[in-house]
Amino acid sequence: MKKAVWILFLIAIVLRLFLFFGVEKSLWLDEAALALNIMDKGYLELFRPLQYAQSAPPLFLCLTKVLVSIFGAGERVFRFIPLFCGMAAIFGFYFFLCEVFEGKKRYAVFGLIFFSLGFPLLYNTIEFKPYMTDVLFTILTALIWLKYLSKDICLKKQVCFAVLLSVFPLFSFGSVFPLCALLTLSLLKKRKTFSFILISGLLIEYLFIFSKINSGTRVYEYWIPYFVNYNPIKALFILVDIIKYQFFPSNCALLGFIGFITGSVLLFKHNRKVFIFFGLTILNGFLASFFNLYPLYERLSLFLYPIMLGIIIYPLFYFMYDKNIVKRIIAFILTAIFFSGAVFYNFTNPNLYKREEIKPLLVKMRSEIQQQDKIFVFKGAHLTYRFYDRIFKFQNETYVCPYNMTAENCADKIEPFCNKNVCYVIYSSEVDTQNNIKILEETVSKLNGKILLQDKKSILYKLVD
Repeated sequence: MKKAVWILFLIAIVLRLFLFFGVEKSLWLDEAALALNIMDKGYLELFRPLQYAQSAPPLFLCLTKVLVSIFGAGERVFRFIPLFCGMAAIFGFYFFLCEVFEGKKRYAVFGLIFFSLGFPLLYNTIEFKPYMTDVLFTILTALIWLKYLSKDICLKKQVCFAVLLSVFPLFSFGSVFPLCALLTLSLLKKRKTFSFILISGLLIEYLFIFSKINSGTRVYEYWIPYFVNYNPIKALFILVDIIKYQFFPSNCALLGFIGFITGSVLLFKHNRKVFIFFGLTILNGFLASFFNLYPLYERLSLFLYPIMLGIIIYPLFYFMYDKNIVKRIIAFILTAIFFSGAVFYNFTNPNLYKREEIKPLLVKMRSEIQQQDKIFVFKGAHLTYRFYDRIFKFQNETYVCPYNMTAENCADKIEPFCNKNVCYVIYSSEVDTQNNIKILEETVSKLNGKILLQDKKSILYKLVD
């Protein structure tokens, strides 16, 4: 069993390293926005509101800034901490499952396969966003509760854990929800000193950091459609959407939803300690969304992934080792379906791990642009171009359409700006792709432009008089 575990660890780490070093991947809009904040702001400023409608845990940003100051502003430097958290989470999840299955390590091995090879974790391991820190710190919080704090431990250890746990939200916003579950259960156990230290730490962080961190940004307004918004019926649809995202592709969602219900019942029956902690964590997330405090949408719900996966796989492996041969056969079939859908789909579409790709366009442009040529950056590529311009350092006259400019107004500026010069027009965007590209294509066509290079959601045009 130990050999199987170490083989799985090795496969999972090699796969992540392969994606990290093997997939050439431009920073997309949100990644570039965070990168520009890190490059432009000092360490203390990263504890304050960010620019470009961004929000991220301050210590996640500060650690990244340390790496950038040492190794430079490369894509892989920015993505190193998610990679590290993704690899650390693999080890943490194994011990997490050992607690869920009460020491039955053979169950944990199967769960580790799902965790190691599932699309959401693989993708976010090579994404410069704090979602893998959410996964790791959820696992760490759950482990600390299940393995230590749910039992009787000395006051000294309680104090140490309280201080440690109070720092978690500075690395991961999503860790607040399992922390609140842990705190609730600690209050019920009448751990006064532990609870006082943890509450004090969280309150200080809220007053001096988190209450101000979104001011001046559009983060809240952007996510309004993804709040439960006082609508209990909507909560059910959000739960289904979370399962659809976490167990990609969506045809696994029904099986995942059935597994979630069945696993919840079995955990309530056989492991009440785990059931209560899991239930409180999920409830805290939905309550925050219900009162418009946190949007439960796809990647923002990734902190729930270890919890949801632990619940969903519980009945599969619980029945797989049952004495009843019928239950074992059904469990085996369902596990095979779930595994093939949630895992092997990852390797059938190489574009799953890419978004808009502006860097290949700029490499092509740099190879042939002349000093007198102009550069026009269409709506949507303003931040990715700004980031890569610091690397390529184009000296040409450039016009960058601001984000809030309409596609029509942006397209109208191409002809007067280029004004019969050789002009390179860059399109690279995640937002309103079909509508914007149609407007741009019509304008470029009128000016007799041609496509120099086209990549995923990105096009480089060249206008010649």
